[in-house]
Amino acid sequence: MIVKQPSRALRFPAGFTTVEMLVVVGVLLVLIAMAAPALSGMVVTQQLKNASFDLSSSLNLARSEALTRNAAVTIDPVAGDWARGWTVTEAGGTVLRRQSAYGRIALSGPVRVIYSADGRPDSVATPFAVTAVDANTDNYRCVRLRVNGRFNLKRGVC
Repeated sequence: MIVKQPSRALRFPAGFTTVEMLVVVGVLLVLIAMAAPALSGMVVTQQLKNASFDLSSSLNLARSEALTRNAAVTIDPVAGDWARGWTVTEAGGTVLRRQSAYGRIALSGPVRVIYSADGRPDSVATPFAVTAVDANTDNYRCVRLRVNGRFNLKRGVC
């Protein structure tokens, strides 16, 4: 008895065809296009959080160093603009920390903050407002200095 082998033309090739691959890529592009606006908002919100946490960290460092060194410690904005970053400097002129600018974040606050040797700031009147043009106002951050030198960080407009 003779057994016939199936012809090569009847076998199906393994893998995807070009049409199938184009359909999958098209569906993925549609899903990505729908998700992009939400991701953009999430990125701005995270940048607002990071900027406010970095500012809070610098305020803590300045207060701590003023108490430790028993000398004044200053936080100055770069070129008078908090959005460009800031430096934490001890009374002798040694820079303790440099903070670089944030691209899409607007940050406003007092002219400078000077912590005295007892850990108290020279001014608590002007809060720090961390905002962004393309962010919802609910995601803004407000950092207020207290008389004792500590700060209060809250979500929303100052």
